[in-house]
Amino acid sequence: MSKKVLIMAGGTGGHIFPALAITKELEKREVTVEWLGGNNSMESELIPSHGIRFHGVYTSGIRGKKFIILLKALFLLSYGFIQTIFVFLKFRPNMVIGMGGFASGLGGLIAKIFFVPLFIHEQNTIPGTTNKLLSKISTKCFQAFENSFDENIDAITTGNPILFKPHPKKEPTEVKNLLVLGGSLGAKTINQTIPKIKTPLNIWHQTGKNHLKEVNALYDNTSHSEVKIESFIENMAEAYAWADLVISRAGAMTVSELIATNTIAILIPYPYAIDNHQSVNAQHLSNNGAGILIEEKDFSSEVIDKEISQLNTEKLNEMSNSLSSLKVQHPEQLIADYLLN
Repeated sequence: MSKKVLIMAGGTGGHIFPALAITKELEKREVTVEWLGGNNSMESELIPSHGIRFHGVYTSGIRGKKFIILLKALFLLSYGFIQTIFVFLKFRPNMVIGMGGFASGLGGLIAKIFFVPLFIHEQNTIPGTTNKLLSKISTKCFQAFENSFDENIDAITTGNPILFKPHPKKEPTEVKNLLVLGGSLGAKTINQTIPKIKTPLNIWHQTGKNHLKEVNALYDNTSHSEVKIESFIENMAEAYAWADLVISRAGAMTVSELIATNTIAILIPYPYAIDNHQSVNAQHLSNNGAGILIEEKDFSSEVIDKEISQLNTEKLNEMSNSLSSLKVQHPEQLIADYLLN
């Protein structure tokens, strides 16, 4: 009889996509996997499309809420708690793994009540509220980056599982190809600044779905060798393999993809991220000589031109070697090994 694992993840792609990579690895090993997430959420549409049975429950954030909204949130969470109990009673998982998000918090508490082994995985350098709480009661904690959890948690560093298989790429000797990742919704500052740089390059620019027309217009009078502009890039493995340099925000999954694909980057953290976690994510690369961190207040086309001019063959080689030293091979396999053994 195959083992049964309940994946608990939702809210953002940063929780969902690494959980999907773990799910696919578990399914290869003939494990029965079902998914717990929020109703009317990103995961409620995405997960069933992958052929995974999805259990949607009511969830709500409570951090920073006003009193009336807080009361409503507590009611929804209470109802979601009852729904989650029924999921456990029906599916009867052998173990659960939480990736973050409110459904993960509900499921983690119920796993403890039902004496079901609870594993959690933290994708960011700074643990989210849900994982901070669950780390105190979990069977084992995984972390993408060293020292995310306190030493007493004794977490295992696994890296972040990614959904695509990186393509082999040659180490760049100069910057010719620039990949710009404006995010799925668009990073306005990046989108408006990069078309102004004067260094002649081949540019592949992901604008986000709301900024395609605007960014197209900004590139009209530039002197770059070749410009390819898309709202969303489907084949990220191809994009990273093509790029000598990436300019992007510093989400945990972006940082993990840069490490996995050995791609050098200039990172501009989103300044309003909770707990300033994007800056800390970017520091994981910059402090190890594996990336360049520029705060948004210091970000300009002139600064980018200057940084690119300093990326000679020797510097690119040093950064590429530093990236290699941070890589964890096959995080999804490592996590599956721990879960099943």
